Parts: sequence; C-alpha cells; structure tokens
Amino acid sequence: DPGATDNFYDLAKFGIKTFAKDKVGELPEELPLGIGSGAISGTVVKGFSRLLKVDTERECECEAAAFYAAYTLGLPVFSFRPNALEAAVLVAESMQSDNPVDPLLSNNGIMKVLIWLMAPVAMERVKYPELIQSDPREASGFLTRLENSNLISREALWWLGDDQERQDMLKWAYTEADLLIRRNQAVVTEIAQRLTGGAATVADCVAAVEDWEVLYMK
Repeated sequence: DPGATDNFYDLAKFGIKTFAKDKVGELPEELPLGIGSGAISGTVVKGFSRLLKVDTERECECEAAAFYAAYTLGLPVFSFRPNALEAAVLVAESMQSDNPVDPLLSNNGIMKVLIWLMAPVAMERVKYPELIQSDPREASGFLTRLENSNLISREALWWLGDDQERQDMLKWAYTEADLLIRRNQAVVTEIAQRLTGGAATVADCVAAVEDWEVLYMK
C-alpha cells in the first residue's frame, strides 16, 4: 500500500528529527513513486503535530469561528468542527421534503456552507503562521462529495466540469470567511474564551453572540 508506506516514511523522518537526541543516519530525501515526499499522504507530519501539541486556546478559537459562522449565516447546525462529510449530509438533509429549513442545494446555500467550512481556517490564519487545527481541504472535499453523490442531480451542481468556477467558489468562500472573522473577531474571541473554560454550552455561545449584538447596537 503506497499510502501506508508514505505515511510510515514521513512519520519515521519526523520521529527521528523530533525525538532523537543523538546523531543518527539521515534517511534519503527521495524515494521512487513519490514515497516519502508527501505526494501521497501530504499531511502526516502536520497530523502528528496535532497529537504532540495540545493547544486548547487555538483549538477553541477555531471552534468559535465555526460556530459563529454557522449561527450568523443561518445554517441549521451547531457543529464546532465542521468537515466535508458533515457538510454534505447537511445539504442532503435540507433537500428532504419534510425538512423545515430551506434547501441548501443552491448558489446561496452552497456558498454559506463553504464559508462555514473555511471559517476555522480564516481564524487560524489571522493569528498563526501555519495551520494545525483547521484544514482548507475540507471545503474542496465537500464539493467532491456532492459531485460523487448518487442522491444529487448532476444538473444541480452548476460548477461541474468547470475547474475555474470551482476554484473561484473556494477562493470567494475563504475571502468571505476571512472578512467575517476579522470584522467580528471580538465576539469570536469571547466565544473562544467561554469554550476554553470547558463548561460552555451551545446556549452560552448563542448568548455571547446575542449579548454582543445588543451591546454593539447600543
């Protein structure tokens, strides 16, 4: 399995550099078929960094950004860690005839979901030089899941077959998420602080948004 080999090789290189205190032989920089280059796995070291670095504040900031985006965009979800699968399920469920919310399979609906997925990325990039807690590929993965779904008509996916349109959607979503977070960073920080305390509920987070808006309006 090339993927498993790639994972193991990247992890081995990272482990040697991270944990070895004595001099050890260097592993070769290049292997055949892109193995060890990250071309297959791409995120081994970053994923391992998540395991080694426990940064509660950073994690809560990303969760707060996701919550704030979903709440202000009117999405019927209170997930603090949005991902491609959950987003695709959200769209599919919104298409059910007995669902009380407006279908999200529209230009406006899909863009809202993409902004929600990009919100943690925007928040992390505002404060840190690298991404650890968030992943911008979740947005692209969301579109891919819709494209591969048997439950969704191909005609409904207006970007299908147009790579430029797809890329423009992702760039626009990130830009909008970045603006949303930067313009409302104070309230997002307030939500993050409540989450960092460890006892915050969804109601507490909603109250933070609503209370802030009341104070702002005054």
